[in-house]
Formats: sequence, C-alpha cells, structure tokens
Amino acid sequence: MSSALLVALALAALAVALRVIAMRRSDADRSRMAEPTLLERYVRLPAGAVPWVRMLLLGTGVAAIALASRSDGAETRRTDPEGVETILLLDASNSMLATDMEPSRLHAQRELAGRLATRLSGRLGVVYFAGRAYVLSPLTTDVSAVEMLVEGVRPAAVGLGGSSIASGLTQAIDLLSGGEDAARKTIILFSDGEETAGQSLGDALERARDAGITIHAVGFGTEAGGQIPLTRDASLDPSTAARRRGGNAVLQGPDGQPVVTRLEERALREVADATGGRYVRASEGAGVIERELTNQSSDPIASTGDVMVGALLLLAFVSLWGEGFLLPRG
Repeated sequence: MSSALLVALALAALAVALRVIAMRRSDADRSRMAEPTLLERYVRLPAGAVPWVRMLLLGTGVAAIALASRSDGAETRRTDPEGVETILLLDASNSMLATDMEPSRLHAQRELAGRLATRLSGRLGVVYFAGRAYVLSPLTTDVSAVEMLVEGVRPAAVGLGGSSIASGLTQAIDLLSGGEDAARKTIILFSDGEETAGQSLGDALERARDAGITIHAVGFGTEAGGQIPLTRDASLDPSTAARRRGGNAVLQGPDGQPVVTRLEERALREVADATGGRYVRASEGAGVIERELTNQSSDPIASTGDVMVGALLLLAFVSLWGEGFLLPRG
C-alpha cells in the first residue's frame, strides 16, 4: 500500500473519530436537556442513518483532499509505447534577440518549443547553446518542468557569447547516449543557423548517424534579417554591459556599424538532411511544424496526474458540500 494512501486513510479515520466524538457530545447534551421521549415528541431529529452518512461523506472528502495533495500533478506521465526520447536544442545566442520575427526570434522559439513539449510523446530533455552548450534538463517526463526551462532560456544566462551549433549537438547527443538503448532518439534544433564559433559540424553529425539519432531543424528569422537590440536578455561583457544597454542600443561590429543577423538556412538544411530529418521555417506556423516534426495529432498529450488531481478535488468538494449543507444536522 502506497504512503499517500496510508496518509489519506489515517486522515479519514481521524476525521471520522472526531465526528464520532462530536456525535456523542451532542447525544449527551440532548439527554441533559430533556427526556428522550419528550425530545422525540417535540424536536425533529434526523433519521438514525443520517449521522453515519455524514461521517462517511466527511471521511471521503478528507481522504480525497489528502490524496490530491500528495499526487504529483505537476509531472505529466506520457504513454510511450515506442520508447521515444527527444532533446529540444535551443539557440541562446544574441542573434535570437533580433526582431525580424515579432516580437523577437527568442520569443518565437520559446513559444514554439513550449508548445511542442506538450505534444511530443516519450521523454524530453533540454539543451541550450551560444558559444558553448549547457544541459538544462536530462531526459524526463515532467512536461511542466520542461516548459518552465524553455521559457527561461536567454542569452544573458550564457557565460560565453557567440554561436556554436556543433557544441549544442554534441551535448544533445551525449544526453541521448545515456537513455534507453532501444529508444527512438530525436533532436529538434531551434536556431537561426548562424555559426560563429567556427567549429565543424562533421564530427557531431557522424556521431548522430552512428547512434541512429534523427535531427530536425527549425529556422528562425528572415532572409532580410534584423539588428540585435541590447536588451536585458543580451549577453555582454560585464565591464561594458551597463554602458551599452538601454534605449535603442544595438549590437555593433568591430567597425562600429550595427550587426545585421540573417536566417542561415543552408546550415540547418545540411544538419537535417545528414541524419534523415526535416527542416522547416518557424514562420510556417506551429501547426505545420507539429505535423512535419512529430507526425502526431495536434492535440496536447493528456496529463494523467492533472486529471487524477481534478477528479479527487471534485470528489472532495461534493462529499464535503453534501456533509455540510445537504444533510440535516441534529
């Protein structure tokens, strides 16, 4: 028997015991007030079964609340018949702050990745990269945690500027290597395709092919491109960050001119094609991307934990409402 059920039963028993004590005190008070025969004649008392029904409802309500409070509703358990494992590989470089996608590439990436997280079956992991890559989450079924981590990705959280897709892919592949051997493994790369760190993608793509990992790519930005605003989310040298941020400041190159960042589709297509994956533009819309990358229904995967908590709370409400307001008191 689980600990949650034991706690629920203990609390229900405590509630019933307190109700029994209250009933006995009520009976004692009535016996001191008048003879039982007079009470039956002049006072309308509830039927003999009513107090016991009220005890049952009270115990049920308390037990349901206890079970709901101990249920891990935040963790979404997914049905995973094929053993799917997916890494969301997110671009956290400064170029993702460009506003050639409204309101920015970074915002569009967060929104799309969070939405896909609720529609992908199996276990999910999160990796983000700029000049180097970091693991935000190992493989997990906790979709709520994945959504929270995706929402928090920003360049300022990265210790090294630049953009290294190869570094991100290496971390994602390492993460999948620690998963189930028989699982179907996938990486979804979200990026504008700019590679400024100069690292070769060849080794990472060869490792992915050898491990049977499919890499899909989602491109953010436009061919016309846009400038990079130096918002609080930007990653800058601490010694110059305060001076360069604020107002309409934009990232400048060594020549003092504003940097213009553009969607580099060629690199993203090469990554996807090398592993049998697909490339899509983020501007094509979430529905197209979901169909292309997941081959699944667009309906979010149900959270069995949330459904169970909702059912228990509804049971608790009905039971306690019935005990408190529906049945007569005596």
